[in-house]
Amino acid sequence: MKKRYIIILFTFVLMFWGGSVKAATFKMTASKTQISPNETFSISVGGDCIGRVNISVTNGTASANSVWVEQNYQTVNIKAGGSGSVTVTATPTVGFSDADANEYKPGARSVKATIVSQNTNTSQEKPDTKPNTDTSTKPNTSGSNNNSNNNTKNPVKKEPETEVKSANNLLSSLNINSGTLEPNFDTNINEYSVDLPKDIKTIAINAEAQDSKSRIEGTGERELNPGENIIEIKVIAENNEERIYKIKAYAYEEPEVYLKYKENEIGVVKDLRKIAIPEGFNKKEHTINNQTINIFEGEHFSIIYGIDSEERSNFYIIDTEKNECINKIVPIAIANHFLYLVDLEEEKEGFEISTQIIEEKEIIGYKFKNGFEDYFLLSVMNNKGEIKEYLYETKEGTLQLYSGSAPIDYNSYKELEKDENVKQIVIYILSGLLILSIICISFLLLKLRKEK
Repeated sequence: MKKRYIIILFTFVLMFWGGSVKAATFKMTASKTQISPNETFSISVGGDCIGRVNISVTNGTASANSVWVEQNYQTVNIKAGGSGSVTVTATPTVGFSDADANEYKPGARSVKATIVSQNTNTSQEKPDTKPNTDTSTKPNTSGSNNNSNNNTKNPVKKEPETEVKSANNLLSSLNINSGTLEPNFDTNINEYSVDLPKDIKTIAINAEAQDSKSRIEGTGERELNPGENIIEIKVIAENNEERIYKIKAYAYEEPEVYLKYKENEIGVVKDLRKIAIPEGFNKKEHTINNQTINIFEGEHFSIIYGIDSEERSNFYIIDTEKNECINKIVPIAIANHFLYLVDLEEEKEGFEISTQIIEEKEIIGYKFKNGFEDYFLLSVMNNKGEIKEYLYETKEGTLQLYSGSAPIDYNSYKELEKDENVKQIVIYILSGLLILSIICISFLLLKLRKEK
């Protein structure tokens, strides 16, 4: 008997333990599946999951484009269109996870509500159920009884069945012949961007719909203007519901303003979307020959972002009074120092120009002509506009101000110390000999004086 109780208790423990394990869930439900034209209903999205969910609606509008769920459900109000049906899609974004912070990719969820006209249910005539009050004494010539005549007097009018048309206006693929779409194509993502190379003047777009009954407009080859081009691809479902996919194509823009720097002409870059503005600088407009350019103004100097004749882009210090470039600078952080590398002098005594990989960037600087392979000399500018020289130790990745003296390693120091010791010994010996010589000379002089 006791053994039986133990087995039963063990079974309950297993049931309780097993029931405590929860799997990640992601669901979406609608408060209604049939709605009136322009009616507002709600959807609930969430579950045992954590992350942001994008909300998209066809043939309607949502009160929020996205919601954050954290092991709960969020409600979004949807206002329907005038006819057809409303489709609401919830798509988890990148970084979606379960309750234990494990990556969770449940995919998109969709719900659909049919828009029903108010007179749809009253379009059919009800059969006449009133009793027959006809007291006519006309003879029955049909050979049938009165009941059959009554049944055929008011026949039911049937509404003709209408074919339900598809509301699917999603793409299954979207491709371009140059560049790469960002982000990668997803049927539920409506906006993309692409940066195009310099010589690209046109772009060809190809797309396919999920539903073969849908129509697509906006594909094919398109001419591009310099700068941003907005290209729309319209997908029209069988029931005429529309969805628009957008591509922002950025074509190369030739600089309109060129500034002199040494023997070069530097073109001021117009597209600054992906330029990281150095800390402490603010974007400002500056006019040169009736042309407006963007400069970045700091406390002690201003810079522009320019491109040289070899299509290399860098920041340049600009003299806003003379409207010319003073120096080229490359922002870089080395060993907790934020500095600006500047152009080097053509020659420096005891050094030769070389390159070194620092913080995953190829840096131009000086290396010693004779030894000291582990040291690299950098010419930099600080935030005050002061140009200084720093020694970078390549093995340890350390940085220190250059005093003008050559560095020395431990072995060289020991050799130097040994040489110094030898010099000291020689000095001591020579000093002793000198003292001895003085004593001898003094003794001889005294002896000669006595003899005289």
